[in-house]
Amino acid sequence: MTEKSDPGAHRFDQDLPVDFDEARAHQARDLMTGVAVRSRAELLFEKAQGSGLEHVALDMAALDPAADRIAALIRERWPDLVLPFHSLWRRFEAGGHDRFAGLAGTRQWAGVREMGRAAVDMALVSGFVGITAPPDWAFGEGLTAERYHGADGLAIASLAMIAGGVFSGVPRDPLRADAGQLVRIASSEIAAGLQVEPGSNRIDCDGRAEDLRRLGEAVGLREDLFAREDDPRPGGLFDLLFDEGLSKPLPAARILEVLADGLAPVFAGGLELGGIPLGDTHRHPAVTGKGITPDTQGLLPLHTRLQRLVTDLAEPMVWAGIEVVELETLTAQSDPVAIGLLLDTGILSLRTPHEKETSPDTGTAASVELRGLAVALCDRLAEKLRNRLGAGDEELPLVGLLEGGMRYAAGKIALEKRGSAAPVLLFAGADRLL
Repeated sequence: MTEKSDPGAHRFDQDLPVDFDEARAHQARDLMTGVAVRSRAELLFEKAQGSGLEHVALDMAALDPAADRIAALIRERWPDLVLPFHSLWRRFEAGGHDRFAGLAGTRQWAGVREMGRAAVDMALVSGFVGITAPPDWAFGEGLTAERYHGADGLAIASLAMIAGGVFSGVPRDPLRADAGQLVRIASSEIAAGLQVEPGSNRIDCDGRAEDLRRLGEAVGLREDLFAREDDPRPGGLFDLLFDEGLSKPLPAARILEVLADGLAPVFAGGLELGGIPLGDTHRHPAVTGKGITPDTQGLLPLHTRLQRLVTDLAEPMVWAGIEVVELETLTAQSDPVAIGLLLDTGILSLRTPHEKETSPDTGTAASVELRGLAVALCDRLAEKLRNRLGAGDEELPLVGLLEGGMRYAAGKIALEKRGSAAPVLLFAGADRLL
């Protein structure tokens, strides 16, 4: 173990690139926030309401009927209005099985920090295994003899890989992920874990393995974040957040900031500003207006994976007794399930219908419009749902309405329309971002 340094001294600038520009880097940091995602998605929404967008049409008249249907489903499924929060831990509980509790009972961690590190390992590794899969793919779980599709299947598959020690560098402790092991992960190991033939084009195992290797590299580079009390591992982030949360409530925005900082190298290769990778950020001409600087004009951040990881990390922090606050600063995740709900209810439609069959890439104009509008429209749906259910945002926060309302309704409506709960539209390359 090496001496640990102050994480506050490394904000986004570990091993500064030659083209580092502090003024632009500050703007880049601002783009890596929920506030930026929400405010810039609003600009796209305003354009859709006004002169319209090139690829996606908006029908606001369909919003009220959709809210009526979702509210009815919520009352039927959760009459007490206690909705589960949208996070990875709901995927781990698919089929009514509390898999994490089962593993915890077997492992019997010595204390809250050991449990927290393992939980954060699971959250980050599973997040990089991904949440999108072809509709015809399923994971067969040996323990329950059940088959799971989509995000549930990928989460349970990743948990099975973790339980099997695939990511551990400590043979006596399989329930962990170590940077040194992650950087050596082969696509064949991911294929085996996802139960597909090596080289199969059904699921991008090469891409997922590459992302996990980059996760390992990022973790190894930042001992100040990931190795404060243990060898470098994704779960090391728990110690930093736990220590901060002991003295005061931990804002969701702080978790997002730390994730964006520590995982910046993972997102290299896309758009950059001031030498800082911007991750899940895309260009669209509608993102312009007051408050938008020349350097950031036309940039639409979405950060679906990063924001999802915030809620995935928030739950273990709460289990450990840390108060996580201001989850409302996060936005809806603009993934295929949210977009599928908006398409199936007629709120959104593609101007060129054949695009539904062509799986547009996540960076194309059509997908950027769909994803940006999903952020703005889910906020509006959430407000209408609260009005119909007679509850405020404290009783029905967005993270609850996303899981217990919109995602639940999306599966029900998709099943009625197509006989399958799978989203109507999947994006090519989505498993690398979403």
